[in-house]
Amino acid sequence: ASILPAACSTSAPALLLRAFPRLRLRRPLASPPRMSSSSAAASPAPADAAGGERPTAAPFGSWRSPITADVVSGASKRLGDIALAGDGRLLWIEGRPEEKGRMVIVKEDDKPVDIIPQEFAARTLAQEYGGGAFAVQDNVVVFSNYKDQRLYKQPIGTGSLPVPLTPDYGAPDVSYADGVFDPHFSRYITVMEDRRTSSLNPATTIVSINLSNGDVHEPKVLISGNDFYASPRIDPTKKRMAWIEWGHPNMPWDKSELWVGYFSESGDLTERVCVAGSNPMLVESPAEPKWSPKGELFFVTDRGSGFWNIHKWVEHTNEVVPMYTLDAEFTRPLWVFGINSYDFLGKSNHIVFTYRQLGKSYLGVLDCDSGSVSLLDIPFSDLSNVVLLEMITSILKVHLEASPRQLQRLLWMRTKQK
Repeated sequence: ASILPAACSTSAPALLLRAFPRLRLRRPLASPPRMSSSSAAASPAPADAAGGERPTAAPFGSWRSPITADVVSGASKRLGDIALAGDGRLLWIEGRPEEKGRMVIVKEDDKPVDIIPQEFAARTLAQEYGGGAFAVQDNVVVFSNYKDQRLYKQPIGTGSLPVPLTPDYGAPDVSYADGVFDPHFSRYITVMEDRRTSSLNPATTIVSINLSNGDVHEPKVLISGNDFYASPRIDPTKKRMAWIEWGHPNMPWDKSELWVGYFSESGDLTERVCVAGSNPMLVESPAEPKWSPKGELFFVTDRGSGFWNIHKWVEHTNEVVPMYTLDAEFTRPLWVFGINSYDFLGKSNHIVFTYRQLGKSYLGVLDCDSGSVSLLDIPFSDLSNVVLLEMITSILKVHLEASPRQLQRLLWMRTKQK
């Protein structure tokens, strides 16, 4: 499993020492009596003991500091939105302070390689906070470009330039996020936010975009009618799609709904079933729907306990069953698109997951048949975005039953490489 750990929390003194190696922090003295700004300005500044220049009194917040905004924002790169290319290599988005915050799609290699050209940036403004700005299938990546908010398609490693998939509306008023490839109908399915009519209450839909030819067409609306949508996910048989939706005044962690739609031969959704969230007597907020390699729908919801736990939909009875119950959060609030808190271990009945409990993240493996969980010993306190590599998955499956410690060791080795 490849895991990109979030930045560990660091104390303010530690940050100062890291930014300024010659700085030495001293123990603070007892605070003098507090004075008003007028009295401070009127009081003469004490002379330096060595006869040097006297310090200048300044109103609160106006004093100069060597700790500038550039120093703080440029301390480290931001990582997120990871995915797998067709050759099993990782792709991720890297935010670079030295390039004015430009978000770059990077591919894993002996030396990481930038995928998109310098004049492009992979970032979406959908639902303000963005996320889910790109998707990959085999050696093709589709991403949202920050400047014009259009979707572009680009082959990986061929030197080809990105090709636009969506119309140019003259302004970045239409954004796309959280998209997935639909190979059965040769199209790309994504959430679309249209701010052309109203930026205060934009129309949000789930649309499809044709990938089979080079012509740019208007996206085709598949799902509409609610205020917000997220997580369109297509099952391996390509017959069904799951998605999340919710409406005002709810936030997605207050109350949302999980739906499944069935594709017709033309690719339209002719039949729809609400899997979770429609019962007015059961307020819940389902999230992160994912189809297993066997075509079973898993998701995270907080029904009953109030904690986000992993559940499964039993299609033939339209029942929802918990897979593992714990007073912990197995996902995060849907501030941004593209959250990945769990993934499937090949074609086995095992799920690799993260959860947070009392402010700390944990990594483990869930056996869906027995309901048992094995936690892995890792040195990180904050984890997000779990993606399993095929090469590592095949190794893990061999050792899963016989040696849990070997599983831990292999995961840790892969994490150290990142």
